[in-house]
Amino acid sequence: MTNKPIKAIIYTHNHTDHVFGASAFAETPGIPVYAHDTTEYYINRVVNQIRPIISARSMRMFGSHLPHGELINDGIGPKLGVTPESSLHALTPTHTFADQLSLEIAGIKLELVHAPGETEDQIFVWLPEKQTVLSGDNIYQAFPNLYTIRGTYYRDVKQWANTVDRIRDLGAEYLVPSHTRPVQGKQRIAELLTDYSDAINFVHDQTLRHMNKGLTPDQIVEAVKLPPHLASNPWLQEFYGKVSWSTRSVFDGYLGWFSGNPSDLQPAPEQQQANDMAALAGGTDALLSKAQDALAQGNAQWALTLSDHLMLLQPDSDAVKTLRADALRTLGAAEANPNARNYYFTVAREVQDGLIPGFRPRMNLDFLASLPIENFLHAMPALLKAEDTYEAETALGFDFRDSGKQFTLRIRRGVAKVSDGLDSDVVATLLTTENAWKSIAAGIQNPAAALAGDDLDIDGSTLSALKILGYFEKID
Repeated sequence: MTNKPIKAIIYTHNHTDHVFGASAFAETPGIPVYAHDTTEYYINRVVNQIRPIISARSMRMFGSHLPHGELINDGIGPKLGVTPESSLHALTPTHTFADQLSLEIAGIKLELVHAPGETEDQIFVWLPEKQTVLSGDNIYQAFPNLYTIRGTYYRDVKQWANTVDRIRDLGAEYLVPSHTRPVQGKQRIAELLTDYSDAINFVHDQTLRHMNKGLTPDQIVEAVKLPPHLASNPWLQEFYGKVSWSTRSVFDGYLGWFSGNPSDLQPAPEQQQANDMAALAGGTDALLSKAQDALAQGNAQWALTLSDHLMLLQPDSDAVKTLRADALRTLGAAEANPNARNYYFTVAREVQDGLIPGFRPRMNLDFLASLPIENFLHAMPALLKAEDTYEAETALGFDFRDSGKQFTLRIRRGVAKVSDGLDSDVVATLLTTENAWKSIAAGIQNPAAALAGDDLDIDGSTLSALKILGYFEKID
């Protein structure tokens, strides 16, 4: 801890725990914020495009709804520390760069270096005079999360390994990861980073080797295990990432979802598969009995798999829910990886207690104001209830009186598209301000209340405008 004044903020990457508390550190207005060129894009992507599903899966993975005892750890920290009362406020970067930026802050010389790995926008900070490197989240004392079960686009693991090599080549005397105690000593750091890079390369290369032999993801999981000297390294225990998850991600990154097995090409609908499984077992009651027997015999994974079918066949059955929850808790209790453990225990509570995982923090109005209005509008097409619009061809205008920006939201038989400018055939135009619409889009302000006040007016058919807005899902 220190009481020295904060002169600048550096984002090593876009993840929530690295940006959304920034305002708490900004002691004075206008404090400089440094980041990679793409960091703001990735922050906006999570906020506007995939927040509902990422929030739900993150809450499962981090065990945010679990009581003490079920929640033991989050893998790279004791707990996430985010509650429904939390307020998120990422400051907009004021200084960005593409590859490398040299600067001096408070008399300390720094090198900010783009170093993609866990995220595409990741950077490390090199203090040459102090022989110290701050590595962000590309290194921590656990097998790296080459894939995260909360969900992510493909993390280029070969690129990640190359970044670790670049950090090793600095010859640092001090290594300061974001989620792990600092490490001192050039030789110790070099050896640690060599093993870290080798583990990532091993998983990548051996996955490709077996892919090229025609193995499916399930088969590759069985084939790829870290060699003993890496598997026993304290920095490579599967306490955050897992080798099995990583091989699946590498496969998908190169070849996509199709395993190569033709039975995976066009599987029967889940309901049909459930019916077929029940018929094979001798009926739904027999299927439940076999699943219960499997759990009693210690085969929790098979019991969980069978419960997938039973939940479709008898979704309201207390016996089925109990079976599924018990299987999940059995798997969770045996799991050393906190991410997996938390996910199992949280879904058990969803099944048995009706828990709805999610995180809807208070959105700071200053933070919302800093986001481009284009992001809010271009997020709308993915919220379209397409099935309600197969016969609809219509357009709605947006006119933001404070910025002068105008847009047209066009619906064309199941597809929505936003374009710049106000088309002449819109059925109505929403007259508002950027901040007012951001508050509506974020769920802070009700559209009806905005209409009743001065924040929103409609030029044209109010009924048509409200009908168009009704075609879109509301983000809870």
